[in-house]
Amino acid sequence: MVAVITINYNKSNFTKDCVNSILSAVYSNFRIVLVDNGSEVSDYEKLLSLKDERIIITRLEENIGYVGGVNHGLKEAEKLNPSYFLIMNNDTILDSFAIQELVDTARRYQDNCIVSGKTYNMDEPDTLQYIGNWCRNFNKLEFPSYIFLSREKDVGQYDTEMIMEMLDDIFWLVPSEVFKKIGYYSEYFYIYGEQNDYALRAKKNDVLLVYTPKAKIWHYCHLTTSEGSNGFQKIYYWQGYGFLLLAYLHLTKKSFLKLYISRILKYLFKSGISLLFLNYSKFRQKYQPYLLAHTFFTIWLFNKKPNNGFNPYIK
Repeated sequence: MVAVITINYNKSNFTKDCVNSILSAVYSNFRIVLVDNGSEVSDYEKLLSLKDERIIITRLEENIGYVGGVNHGLKEAEKLNPSYFLIMNNDTILDSFAIQELVDTARRYQDNCIVSGKTYNMDEPDTLQYIGNWCRNFNKLEFPSYIFLSREKDVGQYDTEMIMEMLDDIFWLVPSEVFKKIGYYSEYFYIYGEQNDYALRAKKNDVLLVYTPKAKIWHYCHLTTSEGSNGFQKIYYWQGYGFLLLAYLHLTKKSFLKLYISRILKYLFKSGISLLFLNYSKFRQKYQPYLLAHTFFTIWLFNKKPNNGFNPYIK
């Protein structure tokens, strides 16, 4: 049995579309654990119109972040004793054959793998957003995407199954035996970077990251996190913080220190150039969030507490 876990936060209309696409799956042995992550009551109540015995809706009273929501969903799903966990974003539409293809692929690798597939753009449904990453330099945690600018037309160029260096949890299947090895998502993350950490932990346990071209999903991308006038500042902050955290957890001390120093010098230099040429907008929109991420990550180094979701761009 596959336990499908997805998280809703004030996006019930998109979540309902996502859930309905799962319910249309050819693979029939599944249950959906739908976690409402502290949404407005009116938004949560819309989820209650989803009437199907395969759906389990659980509500958190406050937003505890994507990682917290997924971990809560995993704990609820464990009660079902599934063979597989399928973690997926709620701003997606799943192909009806996707679950079957993910499970079939996992079985070919004796369930010692995490499996994902083709992610398409919702607004340009024949263009690819993501399939996985190759490794340029592990000592710098460089994992370039195969897909050019997340807008590459699918003409069959990625129709070969591959072992990847990195996958994304837009949707991925985690066999229960792998989950027993790796455990939950790290609570040092709130959002952004958690999937990379999980994938790297899997690789350290000799678990393969597998891409199958036969499993497909369509994704909006940044639907929740980009909201508001400072939406992308929030994203840049979380991305910058998550990358530093990832480097700290997975690089040697020497490699981490080199990266830590080089990145802060890089963004100080770029900030200086922007301010010198009076490009205040670029400084505020991009470089300032990265500098703030460095600042608050440095503070974290002295306490190493679980991430409570602090972001200076959230009022």
